[in-house]
Amino acid sequence: MIWRRLPLVMTIGVLGVLISFYLIVSEPRSYEASAVIQLDMPAAIDPASDSSLPASRRVQLIEQRLMARQNLNDVIERLDLFADTPGLSESQKQVALRSSTRIESISAPGVSVDSRLSLAAIVITSRAETAATAAAIANDFADSLVNRDRDNRELRIRETRDFLTEEEGRLSEALSVQERKVVEFSARNEDSLPTSQEFLQTELGQLTEMETALDRDIMTLQRDRLALEAGGAADMRPSASLVQQIRAAEVELAQARRTLDPEHPEIKRLEDELIRLNSGGGSGGSDVVRRQIELINAQLKQLDQEKLTLDSRRAEIGRSRARAPQVARELEEMTREQTRMRDRYSEISRQLAQVEAQQLLMDNDQAERFVLLESAVAPEYPVLSNRKKSAVLGVGISGALALLVAFVLELMNPILRNSKQFARATKTLPVISLPYRLTPQDLARRRRRNIYLVCLLLVGALVAMWLVGMIPGMPSPGVVAAPTDGMG
Repeated sequence: MIWRRLPLVMTIGVLGVLISFYLIVSEPRSYEASAVIQLDMPAAIDPASDSSLPASRRVQLIEQRLMARQNLNDVIERLDLFADTPGLSESQKQVALRSSTRIESISAPGVSVDSRLSLAAIVITSRAETAATAAAIANDFADSLVNRDRDNRELRIRETRDFLTEEEGRLSEALSVQERKVVEFSARNEDSLPTSQEFLQTELGQLTEMETALDRDIMTLQRDRLALEAGGAADMRPSASLVQQIRAAEVELAQARRTLDPEHPEIKRLEDELIRLNSGGGSGGSDVVRRQIELINAQLKQLDQEKLTLDSRRAEIGRSRARAPQVARELEEMTREQTRMRDRYSEISRQLAQVEAQQLLMDNDQAERFVLLESAVAPEYPVLSNRKKSAVLGVGISGALALLVAFVLELMNPILRNSKQFARATKTLPVISLPYRLTPQDLARRRRRNIYLVCLLLVGALVAMWLVGMIPGMPSPGVVAAPTDGMG
């Protein structure tokens, strides 16, 4: 079957091999270069910095910074990328450069992924249509990460410190104003404060006791005045002995001292009177009785005034206790606002202390830093370099397709060609079997077939050598554009 269909089999095989070679050499070639950046992390790392984030989150933040539009534009301008493709827009250049760059992380062995020590290194891989351009792009991104990381973190720390300092000053002033409001409100409503209710209750009890004592003194003075008015000064004083007069003067002086100011003129008069009696002098009884009644009236008037003062204080305490719930609510709101502002101030102060600690670590070169461990070098081979495997696969597929076509054509033309086929088809053994004798036409057709096969093999070999670039002066065609066209 193969011999009879050899021209067709060879034609399909050669065409299949040439097509596979063409597809192989026309595949877009791109080169990849990688730069490795080691993360040097001292032990004294502030937990509020980026170092406390998981490795995946940190790599994501780094990728966002490197793949920002402005940074991509800077890379394109520095490396003069897409110089041979002026028709591309700025966004198309950014998309091409972003898609050709890959940032990966290397985790430290034996460390949890949630730990700040899980990130050991960062690998930046770039792809371009030339090896030198791929290495240049990877090194540029690596240098950007290594050299600009400290500047970016210092800028962030400075901006954060300025904001926190301004916020701390604003909160400090607002907190001072709120504290003054609380103090002034407490001073205006001192008797209505919740902390004063127990004292007011005690004071009410004291006022009651003082009022009882005043009532008792008033009754005593009124009784003495009635006794003086009923007995008459003329009957009491002349019959009284000098001792009784001295005793009465002492009683009057004691009562006056209890109710009057020590500098009061009445006390001075009674003291002089007592001195005169002790020295043996005397006075008219009616004058003494009159003065005693005047003194008692003055004492009663003063006691009534004190009682009015007690009643006024009791009424004031009642009003203050009635306003206590409202004052408590207002004071609670003001205190709650003060507490909230104080908590916010404490939080801002804590954050400011953390930022200052980060700045101190950076000044002492104790902060996290990136170190370029391996710079990217130009690769020797493109990424798609499995040519031998692809060629062998193409030859195998071409041969299998040629045999399949020959077999199908043979099935479509079922002709008995030998005695064995005849015996299987008729179940009868032939008596005689004569070989087919070639005619001159058959011989000429066979020669043409052989010539075609030789020419087919020669042409196929030449085309294959041209496709793989083995003919001097005839470069291999590459008609399929690479995804990184223009990047080198």
